[in-house]
Amino acid sequence: MSYSVAQNTTFLTVASVAQKIISFAYFLFIASIIDVGDTGQYFFAISFTTIFTVVADFGLGPVLTREAAKYPEKSEAYLATVFFTKCAFGLVAYGLVIFLANLLNYSAETRLLIYLSGITMLFDNLQGSFYSIFRARKNLIYESIGILGSQFLTLVIGTTALLLGFPLYWLIIAYTIPSFLNMLYAGIFTWRVYGLPRRWVFDPAVLKSFLVLAVPFALAGIISRLYSYFDAILMSKLLSPEHLGWWSVPYKITFAFQFIPAALSASVYPAMSSLSITDTSKIGAMFEKSWRYLFIIVFPLALGLVVLAKPFIFAFRGDQYLPSVPVLQILALSLIFGYLSFISGALLNATNHQRTQTILLGVALLTSIALNLVFIPRWGIQGAAVAAVISNIILCSGGFYFARRFVVINGKNIFRYANQALWPAIIMAVVVHYLSQRLHFVVTVPIGALVYGILLFVTGGMSREMVVTGFKKVWKK
Repeated sequence: MSYSVAQNTTFLTVASVAQKIISFAYFLFIASIIDVGDTGQYFFAISFTTIFTVVADFGLGPVLTREAAKYPEKSEAYLATVFFTKCAFGLVAYGLVIFLANLLNYSAETRLLIYLSGITMLFDNLQGSFYSIFRARKNLIYESIGILGSQFLTLVIGTTALLLGFPLYWLIIAYTIPSFLNMLYAGIFTWRVYGLPRRWVFDPAVLKSFLVLAVPFALAGIISRLYSYFDAILMSKLLSPEHLGWWSVPYKITFAFQFIPAALSASVYPAMSSLSITDTSKIGAMFEKSWRYLFIIVFPLALGLVVLAKPFIFAFRGDQYLPSVPVLQILALSLIFGYLSFISGALLNATNHQRTQTILLGVALLTSIALNLVFIPRWGIQGAAVAAVISNIILCSGGFYFARRFVVINGKNIFRYANQALWPAIIMAVVVHYLSQRLHFVVTVPIGALVYGILLFVTGGMSREMVVTGFKKVWKK
């Protein structure tokens, strides 16, 4: 059983949309119940352990997806070996979490939150082994169900804990229990759908070959996580928990929208991997089409967040979170370059140029660290946001440059697609900003969407044929 790129993107996007809506509503509910400092502490504990997820995975997830897509007959040996290896690496990663949490001398409460979040990391890592097989078979519907079900259960447990006045660590347990159940669900359905693995046999030869392939992915993953969360670690030592709380809201808002490029890249990655063997000439066209879709989505999203940042934050918690407004506006612009980097990264990894992608991430990380060390002491959380924009620009432009070196990409098409979506988004932002001075921002959003949609058809950014073709691809048997 397999689905098209459009269908898989739809499955994962719909699930991710629902998951992000639930997750974001849950986070806002948490922030509305507990104070800013506790919000920052809770956010930091999750951010800290998220960095070590890549140590537990060590790049084996994407390698399993890629190799099982190329050689499906070897999936059984691949899955069993990767699962056992991830168990061992996961324990090492958890040991590092405990060691560094104590070395950095965090408070006892923060360490407890980190320890519990680390257990969640272990389960998330193992469930990824099973979902890699589904991704290799171009079947993302089970992962989509798992994502949605896990987040809903987190909402139920966490909300109950908050309403009953349970201690802060219950907010972490609300992630741990669903993660464990999601791991069981993924394993059961991998066996029921594909009968894998029939035998849990560890194959040293598979491990040896996979580790060689995984090293660039592991380095890229570690660098990517440091790139995403190093600023939070730095702020935890240089700023107060309140600053982390103010940072967490705009970070969560912008992070919530990353499901769109993540879902698209998860779908095009195995397709590009297959094409890298059969027909590399089609990879460039897939890249152009992916960026076109992302232009259509990210331009109005980013500019809409810029103009609606203040009314949204004010409606959320009044003056208490107003320091978050400029941070949200800056991070919204960073979304544009972050979105596009997902696809260039998928292309480089799928075409066996993961080393290039790793180097790009390393350059972006070093830039981010240097800028954060300078900007955070001077400008606080706004400085961290500026550093994020500059680093994402470097990552995006570098990814595009190298992607064009390895496959044929029509730059004129890219420019035309960007131009067709940018001007409607700018006009929409102007309209929304004007209306938001007179109407509630909730009312202005659908009006802005309507304006943008009409202008998108006018510029040619969207056509009736695109809509019909997309619909047919999603719903084809």
